Amino acid sequence: MEHNYYLYLGQGKKEYFSLPAAWVPLHFVEAEEGTPTASIEKMTLEALSRPTGTHPFQDLLSGARSVAIIVDDGTRPTPVAEILGVLLSRLVDNGFSRENIGIVVALGTHEAMKREELEARLGSGVVSNYKVIQHNAWQNDLVPIRIPGEERSVKISPEVAQADLRVGVSSILPHPMAGYGGGPKIVMPGVCDFETIRDHHVKYVIHPRSMAGVTKGNPFHEGCMRAARAIGLDFSINCVYNQKGQVIRIIGGSLEMAFEEAVEVCFERLGHKFEEKIDVTITSTYPHTHGHQLFKGLSAPDIVTKDKGAILLVAPIVAPIPAEFLNSFQVVKEKSHNNSAAYVKDALSKGMAFLPDKSIDFNMAMSTVFLRPKIRTILVSPTISRDEARTMGLEYVSSIEEGLRSLEKAYPEAKVAIFPSGGLIVPIAAWER
Repeated sequence: MEHNYYLYLGQGKKEYFSLPAAWVPLHFVEAEEGTPTASIEKMTLEALSRPTGTHPFQDLLSGARSVAIIVDDGTRPTPVAEILGVLLSRLVDNGFSRENIGIVVALGTHEAMKREELEARLGSGVVSNYKVIQHNAWQNDLVPIRIPGEERSVKISPEVAQADLRVGVSSILPHPMAGYGGGPKIVMPGVCDFETIRDHHVKYVIHPRSMAGVTKGNPFHEGCMRAARAIGLDFSINCVYNQKGQVIRIIGGSLEMAFEEAVEVCFERLGHKFEEKIDVTITSTYPHTHGHQLFKGLSAPDIVTKDKGAILLVAPIVAPIPAEFLNSFQVVKEKSHNNSAAYVKDALSKGMAFLPDKSIDFNMAMSTVFLRPKIRTILVSPTISRDEARTMGLEYVSSIEEGLRSLEKAYPEAKVAIFPSGGLIVPIAAWER
């Protein structure tokens, strides 16, 4: 039997497989376009010189003495080092000293990156020769910024607050709660205080409009945008991808207009229509390959798979799932007296974190686990053990073929969807229109 289908395990790395003979592949979401012809450097230069909603980047440098360049961390596929190469050259050529350029890694509540990770992310020369700050959401010298129309203030990184010019670099990807990641999220939650991030996330995570591919009427996205608008971002650089995980465009400009244009391109390239739910979805978590980020790869399959269907999830994880995250499952189970879903939903409905002493990304990932539809999910991953999968409520098999054999018995004539890159698809569901 020919192996006609595949999943992405990394940039350009595929694993091929064949379907059971009686299965009907209704959707195989392949990338139709070829390899982008423009380099990251050329796309970045174009974004700087022809921005959306603001003046060319060169014009914004006049009068500024200090610059904060805010970049995302290793959990995102953004080609940060290549974009920084262009940005830093432009700044140095315009008389900015290296001492007046700060590169802020927008960790939100993620773990700090190690030296070797920073060098791989930013470039070894950048780490050695420039001021690199990893945001700490708990530090005591964060600067308060008032959000218009709200009683509260958001506290942000001093490096960002004190800069004359603020530049954000991020990726526009489908996000299970914010609609799309990147854009305003590079500053909120990227460089904000823990309390603001916590209160925002737990308040909006269970709202019915807080879902992938949706920004209009999505309070999660709107809260991020309000805070980002108050903080101020002078220039936003947004990467947009195809379903191969390749950058196809880099859109620069104002916070809101560049994000809006990038979202339109993302929706056009990654949107896929579904007229009905299907029996079995076979998907990779790519490009979400870092620890518990794998659950973002379930966002699209959960939308399009029948409640009594199944998902075969291949997780090419390159960073392990933290033991602290896995141990938290038992904590929630004990606190809830084995009624985890009700306990989590009740806490979130009251605007409370159900793991108040843990990072917000732990809370959000675990809320996905506990509150997602009860769809049978089988995990394939060389770096996750059977016991770890079981802890997270997932079945486990050692290969795609083993998973397919198991599912063929339960669904002998299944209608199937295949997402080579599960984190790079925006489902357009007929039943939600």
